[in-house]
Amino acid sequence: MIANAEAEREAAAFLAWLAAERILPQYILYAPDEIARYRDLRARGVIPGERHFLLFVLGRHGSGESAPRDLLPFVMARDADPSDPSPWAACAFGARESACAMTAAALGGHVRVGFENNLRLADGRLAPDNAALVAQARDGAAILGREIASAATARDMLWAP
Repeated sequence: MIANAEAEREAAAFLAWLAAERILPQYILYAPDEIARYRDLRARGVIPGERHFLLFVLGRHGSGESAPRDLLPFVMARDADPSDPSPWAACAFGARESACAMTAAALGGHVRVGFENNLRLADGRLAPDNAALVAQARDGAAILGREIASAATARDMLWAP
C-alpha cells in the first residue's frame, strides 16, 4: 500500500490532493493482514476520510488457482471493525474467478472480473471477450438477488458520506 514510514508523508500529500480533487482511489489489498495497515494509515490521517473503496485480491498470476474460501479471511478482517463504511470488492486469478465473484456478491461485496485475471468462463471454455466474463458475474449476482448498479448508482455509493 505505502511502502514504509518514510513514504507516508509524500503519500499523505498525494492522497489529500486526490480527496480535494474528488478522485476516488482504489485501495488494493493483497493479504488480509493489509487491512490492519490500511486501518492504521486511515486512523493516523495518512489516508484521509472514512469511506474508501477496497479491493481484495485473491491469488496472483502463476500462483495457482484462487478459491472462494480465500475471500473469507479478508471479509473477517474487514468485518472486525463494523464502523468502517468502506465498500469492498474482490477479484480473483484463474478459472474459478466466477465462483469467487459469486462468493463476494453473496457476502455483500462487489466484484471485478476480466481478462487481466482470467480468460475462462465458469464451464472452462475460453471467454470470447471481457463482456462474457462481466455477463457471467451479472447473471450470478442476479441468482443471488443482488442488483447491478448503474454508473450513477455506483458513483453515489462510492461517494456517499
